[in-house]
Amino acid sequence: MILIISGCSEDLEIMQDYPSVPVVYAVINPHDSVHYVRVQKTFKINFKEDWSDLNSDSLQYEGVEVYMYGMEKNSIKWVEQFHPTSVIKDYGFFPTEGSIVFELDHGFPINWSTESNFDYYSYPDIDSLILEVKIPDLGITTRAATTILVANGIINWKSRNILYLYGSYPSLFGIPATGEPGASSGSPVYKQIDIRVHFREVFQNSEIIKEVKWSANKGWDGNGYPMSPERFYNPLRERLITTDSLLCRKLDSVDVTVLKTSDFFNDYWVIKEMWDEYDRPPYSNFDNSYGMFISIARGTLTGLQLNWQAADSLYESEKYRDMKFVIE
Repeated sequence: MILIISGCSEDLEIMQDYPSVPVVYAVINPHDSVHYVRVQKTFKINFKEDWSDLNSDSLQYEGVEVYMYGMEKNSIKWVEQFHPTSVIKDYGFFPTEGSIVFELDHGFPINWSTESNFDYYSYPDIDSLILEVKIPDLGITTRAATTILVANGIINWKSRNILYLYGSYPSLFGIPATGEPGASSGSPVYKQIDIRVHFREVFQNSEIIKEVKWSANKGWDGNGYPMSPERFYNPLRERLITTDSLLCRKLDSVDVTVLKTSDFFNDYWVIKEMWDEYDRPPYSNFDNSYGMFISIARGTLTGLQLNWQAADSLYESEKYRDMKFVIE
C-alpha cells in the first residue's frame, strides 16, 4: 500500500540523488551598451515527457552573484556586477528559453584608442575579461576568461561606400582575426555576414519603405567574403513579393554586418559538428561548471551604393528586370 501511494505522487523530483552542476553561458561584445549572462542547473530526468512539468524556477539557483573583471597583464583594472532581470533575450548562439538571465545595464568602462586613419580600427585598454559566478547553493565559485577582439569593423578592400559586384575586384568583407594569441588575418574563423537591402515600392498613389535581409555567409571563412551578382541578386529576388499593383522599386542603400567569434567558440564548433549525431563530451572553459564564455566582434557598413556595372545590371538587364527596380 505504501509503495502504491508513493508511486502516485505528482511531484517531480528532478534532482533526487543527483548532484546539480551549474551551466553558464555568456556571449559578450565589448562594444555593446548592455550585457547578459545566463546561469542555470543541469538535472537528471528519466522520461522525455517530464520536460513539460519543468519551469524556469526549476533550473535556477538562489542568491547567485555574477561579476565581470577587466584585466590587463594579469592586473584587475575594474569590476562590474550583473543583476537578475526579467528580460528574455533574443535567440542567438545560446538562447535563454525563458530562463532568468543576469544583466549589466551599461557598457564596460573600456577606453578605446584609435591608432589608424580608419575609425573602425580601435584598441581597448584591457586585454581580457574574466567572468566570475558565485553560487551559494553549492558553495562554489566558477570562472572563465576570454580575450578581447581588437578589430571591431569590416574590411572592405575596394571601398567603404560602394558595393562592388562586378569587375575584377568585388567587395570583400570580413573581420580580421587579430587580437588573439597566434591568430592571423588568414586563420579559419567562424563568421556570419548579414545583408540588409533598403528600398521603396511605388504604387499608383503611394510609396512604401521596405527592407529585406539575409545571411550571406554563416560558418567557416578564413578570408574575406567576396560579393558577386549571384550572391546578391538571387537572395534579393527570393525575398521580394510582387503584386499586380506594384509599379516599380527604387533602391536606397545596402548594409553589411560581419560577426566574428573568439577562438574558443571556433574550437567548440569543430567538436559540435564532429559529434552532432552522438552524445558529445562536455566542452567548457569554466572551472567547476559547464558552459562557455566568449567574446565576439561585430562591424557594420551602412548606406552602401552599387557600383555602376552592378546598378546597370539591376536596372537594365533582362536577367533581373522582373524585380522592377528603376533608376531614381
